[in-house]
Amino acid sequence: MNYYAGWLFLVVASLLVSIAAFIWGLRSGQFADQDRARYLPLSKDLLDEPLVAAGSRKRKTNAAVLLLIVLMALAAFAAALLMSIKDHQIG
Repeated sequence: MNYYAGWLFLVVASLLVSIAAFIWGLRSGQFADQDRARYLPLSKDLLDEPLVAAGSRKRKTNAAVLLLIVLMALAAFAAALLMSIKDHQIG
């Protein structure tokens, strides 16, 4: 049973990170304009006009949040892997 504890931890951590990312997306308005999102692949002016200005505070905040999510996912994976290795060496 101890072998599965690490992977269960990974699943729970991944679920929590996913929920946090979804809530962040809702609060930051990522899903606000679904009509516009539907036609983005057909739009030529998408390449001409960035959605967020290049040096803006919002862009830096978005990048920081995404980096935090990636780091949390890597930490959870590393913890699960280490727990599995430790359990395998003991057993």
